[in-house]
Amino acid sequence: MKPLIVDLDHTLIHTDLLQKSALLLLKKNPFFIFIMPFWLIKGKGYLKDKISQRITIDVSLLPYNQKVIKYIKNQPKEREIVLATASHKYYAKQVFDFLNLFDKLMASDKNFNLSSQNKANKLIEIYGKGNFDYIGDHKRDIPVWLAGEVAIMVNVNKNVKNFIAKTKKIEEI
Repeated sequence: MKPLIVDLDHTLIHTDLLQKSALLLLKKNPFFIFIMPFWLIKGKGYLKDKISQRITIDVSLLPYNQKVIKYIKNQPKEREIVLATASHKYYAKQVFDFLNLFDKLMASDKNFNLSSQNKANKLIEIYGKGNFDYIGDHKRDIPVWLAGEVAIMVNVNKNVKNFIAKTKKIEEI
């Protein structure tokens, strides 16, 4: 059975952890508005890492998408469920542990941003092209959907859905 790969931001949760943590950092100390661009120059993974070193998020209070959680819980027990996110591994591990729904975690770190084509490449490397199903929400997920078998969509705009539907089986949550 092919694994089910689940995105985090705007898919499993109704928010973006980078945006949320960056805003919390700026609220804590507005001076970081001048520092964050320098972190970003070193890469998005580096920016996420620096923010995660300074901001704690209570993952029990995140706005979880109950439809996605129900979809995951309805999967056969033998199916591998993977949380694969561009969010920093510090936050992703907390969500992973809190929900206790996943068999494996893949996330960004300071050296690697697990998003879009990077995520697609990593999943192909691990599972092979067409050997996984992917739940995502945005056009940045197009490379991942194209690399997988079934494109499972959460609140995806019509143009993206129509584009993917030309070559992939689609499900909507």
